Formats: sequence, structure tokens, C-alpha cells
Amino acid sequence: MKKKQFVYWISLILGLTLLFAGGSNVARADTSADVDSAIASGVKLTAQKETLDAWDAAILATSDNGITDAQAQNAYNDIVTTNYFLSGEDHGYAGVSNVAGVIGLRALGKDPANINKKDLVGQVINDPLAQKEKPDLYTLVNDLEALSTGSYGKASEKARASLTTKLLAARDSASGIWKSAWGDVDPTGRALQALSMNTDQPGVPAAISKAVAEVENHYYQPNGGFGNQDNKEDQYNNITMVDGLAAAGVDVYTSLNNKADYKAPVQRLLDQKDVDADSNSMLLQQATYTLEQAKFTKDGGQGWIFNFEQNPTFRPRELAKLNQAATAQKQVINGDTVGSATDKATAISQVNQILESSITKINADTSAEEAIADRAVGIAAINNVKIVDSNANSTSTTPTTINNNYTTIISSGANSSSSASSASSQVAPTPQKKHQSIKGSVVYGLTKVKLYKTTHFTKSNLIRTYQKQPRTKRPMFLVISQTINQNSQPIYKLKNLGSGKTGYALAGATHFSRAYYSAKVIQVKVINPKGINEYGKVKLTDRKHHVKKNALLAVKQVVKYGRTTRLRLANGCYVSANKKMVFATRIAKAVVQNTDATATPTVPTSSATSSSSTTTQEQTTPTTSNGTATLPNNVPTNPAGNANANSGSNTDSSTETVTLTINANGSVIASGSVTVAKGKTALDALNALASQHNLSITISGSGSTAYVKGINGYNAGPAGTMTGWLYAVNGNQPNVSIGAYTVKNGDQISLTYNK
Repeated sequence: MKKKQFVYWISLILGLTLLFAGGSNVARADTSADVDSAIASGVKLTAQKETLDAWDAAILATSDNGITDAQAQNAYNDIVTTNYFLSGEDHGYAGVSNVAGVIGLRALGKDPANINKKDLVGQVINDPLAQKEKPDLYTLVNDLEALSTGSYGKASEKARASLTTKLLAARDSASGIWKSAWGDVDPTGRALQALSMNTDQPGVPAAISKAVAEVENHYYQPNGGFGNQDNKEDQYNNITMVDGLAAAGVDVYTSLNNKADYKAPVQRLLDQKDVDADSNSMLLQQATYTLEQAKFTKDGGQGWIFNFEQNPTFRPRELAKLNQAATAQKQVINGDTVGSATDKATAISQVNQILESSITKINADTSAEEAIADRAVGIAAINNVKIVDSNANSTSTTPTTINNNYTTIISSGANSSSSASSASSQVAPTPQKKHQSIKGSVVYGLTKVKLYKTTHFTKSNLIRTYQKQPRTKRPMFLVISQTINQNSQPIYKLKNLGSGKTGYALAGATHFSRAYYSAKVIQVKVINPKGINEYGKVKLTDRKHHVKKNALLAVKQVVKYGRTTRLRLANGCYVSANKKMVFATRIAKAVVQNTDATATPTVPTSSATSSSSTTTQEQTTPTTSNGTATLPNNVPTNPAGNANANSGSNTDSSTETVTLTINANGSVIASGSVTVAKGKTALDALNALASQHNLSITISGSGSTAYVKGINGYNAGPAGTMTGWLYAVNGNQPNVSIGAYTVKNGDQISLTYNK
């Protein structure tokens, strides 16, 4: 008996030792890889299903490869034929609920408020079960999740607010969690999912924080699962809680609440092996999309992954690619056998800073095109980070990588010196871009445009090819939507405004530009061969005058009219702002660098530059009674005496010292003096300043075609938008590119971001 007791206690101690030894492995080195592998397996098994449902659609749409047209059609057919409201038939538990239907349809890019003229969202808004005095907890959660996937109008927003209030009221007042006949874990996880999409509602952030703390302190188990003496720890509870915590912003890849001897929650999901061919369909679905959610949050995503209004399906993909690049670069840095530990840490810190900045930009992007561009720039910057010996006294400048798409400058370290003399200044943080979606805008084709029936650009799907045309004959389209295809290419769904044909085409500034001016134009030239008419009404009615080609018109204001804009002239009349009819020769501030590929030479303006900003003085233009203006024949572009104004001394005949100032939104991003070799250009000087201040710049072209596309997130808009960077030297705009202007000793160079 004693021997048996001895064996028992030894076994118990050994078991506990192994348990805590395993638990102390907070996040194994291969956890991320294991999660990625499990997601890939889950997506593959999902794609192999004969019939795809709403949740399958959501899983595939947010996966790295997205959802194919065939898969989307498969899932769509299932939703519309098995949902009671859409099909008119009751399929019981085999049917798709209204909530799942809304989520699945949003994942497919469909409008659930208009499916074959039926409003599924309206069914959720008017759910009679939610109107009860004490509605069921899961009814509140389900309806709130569905209505939080998009913006469906005032009635939906009112219902969301009401559901949120009721869900908050349904909490246990003492613990702050949600309880039901199913226990505490599952309803709390579901509530966190729903509330994570409504953090703008009163009381929600505090409620989430309290619930998360309660879960971490009283339900979190050493094996990484969730339960307590009254709530059994099982697969379904673990999946739901991990999903809810991740949606609430909790990193489930590591142990919670600093409990170092506990396993990470995501590790518990991996241990359960739910993503397996032998798992039942529900477990496979829930485990797969929960791991997708966990990865999305770890990669920097915000909120529930199925909130397609906040998190379009392209966002998880671009964040994943960005994080993969950062992880790979950190591995390269850590594997370096020459650099010191301190220098490696500095390089990794730079990678993390770039990663954080890029994540912020992608989370703010509203289109796949923008996210892909920001991800590409971020990866380029990450890959350009090098280990720099902080003890070296090198006199060489930091290497700069330049190609036709981007230039990324990385700081050379605090103790290293460059050929550019250091200058003390404050560097403004990289701005968070607020992108405007081009959806609903009218654009015209800049190059050959091929319109396809589907997002698969095959010869059999080609509808029509629109050949490249001169500006006045370019085909115009309405942008219906934006997305990316299976090859991660940004694409538009377009409607040709001439024929009415609808289809898909490659998107981006290379192929399209907005067809109407939106900037503050103050003068235009008529380019339509037949001239244009001036009207008394903004609707372009009440014709007043006819203006012939090449006439110049003074503009008082750009007026928005529907999807287009009008120009209100100095004489009070209106003309179309269509770029096929008029060309802007002057805007309110300085002229932006080459705003359109077909642009005619603009009228130079004189300007005066201080040490921190550029001020442009507008030329006074005589105007005739009908608004037609005549330009002065001789406008000096480089007044005598200003060509080489000295701001500093440099006696070395082999170098030139110049001063640069970079301005955006009324603030100085960076400024200072730099010294470059004789014969170098203004672009070389900009690169030197960027190296000093760790600025990220984007350049296209080189030499006489060099063009500054972006500095620290302030990027030029598409051709014709007049948003971009203007450079000036000694207060004047050179008539050559920034890459062709040879600097002279004492030059004062300014770059100003023009909206």
C-alpha cells in the first residue's frame, strides 16, 4: 500500500512538473508558424467542401489568397437558397440564419440590404425576438454582430445603439461578464465579439476592459483554456473566448495577465487539433476563423475581422505580408555575426518603428489599392534597414536605395557622420493619411483600358478594349467599387458612361485619373475642339456665352455637383470642370510638378521663401467681361540677383553647401544645411537631408524625369489632381526637374506639399 502511495505521489509531482514546464513555454518559438500552418489547413479543407455556406465564405474571403469567383458563387447560391427570408422556405437548422447571411453576403462584397430586391438587413432590424422586454442574450449578440458589419442607414444605427444598450444591461453587475444557461465563457466571448465593433458607443470600452480582466483573473487556465469550477473548459468555449479576446485587442499569442507559467490561449487551440479533416464542420469553421482573428490582431488589425465595414477583406492580407517581411528582416539582423548586440537592437528597433507606422497607414486605408501601396513601401523600408556600427567614424553617407518606384532613406546611427553636415531641427512624425475612396467618382482612361466580365482577366472574359486616346477623347467611367483580384492586383468595377457597359479593369493612377477638377483652380484653358458654353445656372442651363478653344477663363470657385464639379467663373457664369474640356493653367498656390501626363506648360509664378515656408504670389491677370483672361507674355522665372543667394559659407571648391526646408500642412517636417559634391542635384541634396532625419521619400524617374511622389506619408495624388510636392530654389521654381537642377553654394531649397 505504501509503495502504491509512493508511486502515486511521484506520478503526481512529475505530472505537475511537466504541466508547469509546458505552461512556462508562454509562446513557443514556432507558435506563429504553427498558427499560419493551421490556418492554411483550415482554408484548404474549407475550399474542398462541395457546398460552401456563409461562414465558409467569410473564412475564404479573409484568407491570404482570398475567395475565387467560383467559390463566391457557390456560397452565394447556398445563402440565397437556404435562408428562410431570401428563399421563402424553412430549412431548419440546415438553413442559413439572417445573421450568418448578412455576414456571408458582406464577405462576398454583396449588399445584404438588397438581394434580389429583398432587404435581409431590415429583417434583422425588425427582429421581433429583440423587441421583447428581456430578449435572449444570443439574440442581442447575433443581431448586433449582423448590423455592425456595415452602414445600413439611420434605422440600422438606431437599432445598433439599442442592442448595445441592452447587451450592456445584460451583464452580471458584480463581475461584468455575461451568463446564460450555456455557462459564462461562451456568452462572454460572443459579447466581446459584438462589442468590439461598437467601441464608439457609450460605456463599451469600459465594459470590454472589465470583462477581459474578469476572464483573465478567474477563468483563464494553466493549459491556456478557459473555465472554472462552474464552467467546464472545452473546445467550443475555448474557441469562442479566444475569438472574443482577440477581437477586443488582446494578444492571445502570449500568456495573459503576466501569468508566465500559463500557456498562451492560441497554443491551447493548436493543442486541441480542431483544424483537422476529422473534425466536425462546426469545429473546423470556428477554429479556422478564430485563428484568422488571432493572427489579424497580432498583425496589428483592430476589432472583429468580420466587421467588413471597418476591416475590408484586403486588410488582413496586407497586414500579414507586412508582418512576414518584418519577421524575416529581424531574423536576418539577429543572424548577423559581425554586428554588436547593441547595434542589432537598434536595427530591430528601426524595423519595429517602420512596422508600426505602416500598420497605422494600412488600418486607415479605405481601398485595396492604397493598402497594397502602403504595404509595398513599408516592406521596402523594412528590407532597407541595415546594422550600423555605432562606434565607427565613417565619413560616407548612408546608402540610399533608389529605383523608379521608391527611395527609402534609413538613419545612419547617432554617432556616425555623413557628408551632409548635421543641423538641429525637429522632425515631424509621419502623418496618418486620411484616404478618400475613389468609389462613386467619375474617371477617364489614361492608357489602354481592357474591360472584363469578371475579376478573372482572361481573353474569353474580355468585353471591350478602349485604346489610349488624346485627352479630349478619353473614355469616361463611373467607379462602382474597388477590390483586388486573385493575383492581388487592385481593380475597379466600372461603368462606361458612353455605352453603359459594366465590367472590371486594372485600377490605379497609371490607368485612370479623376475626370473632373477638385482642387482650387483659379484659371483654365479651353481645350475642347468645339469650345464650351458658359451658363447662368450650376445645372449648366440658361446658356450665356460660347467660348472658343484656347480661351483662358478666370475661375472664382470649384463647385461640387453630384458626381461632377463645375467651375464658377469670375463673371458669375458656370462651365464644366471636365478635364476633357478645360485644362487648369493656374491654381491657388504654386503649380504642382507635372500633374497630368498630357499637361501643357503652366504659367510660372514668382514666390518668396522664408526659412520655414514657401509663399506664392499670384500674378494679376486681366479679365474680359465674359471671364476670358489674357496672360502676360513675359513672366520672369528666375529674377536676377536671386539665383545664388548665400545663406552660409563654404570655401571648399569641390563641394556645395545648401539649405533645405520641407513643409507640409503649414508645418516644417525637417530643415537643415547639407553639403554635397560639386555637380550634384537638388534631389541629391534632398536625399542627404532625408538621411540626416530618417525620412522616407518616394521618387519616380531619374534625372530630368525625377519626380517626388511622397515624403513621410505625404503623397502626390493621381495625375490631374494637383496634389503633390512643389520644389523651389531661392524662392523661384526652376523650369527643370528636381533631379536635373544642379545646386550652387548657398542655394535655399524648399519643398512644399500642395493639396
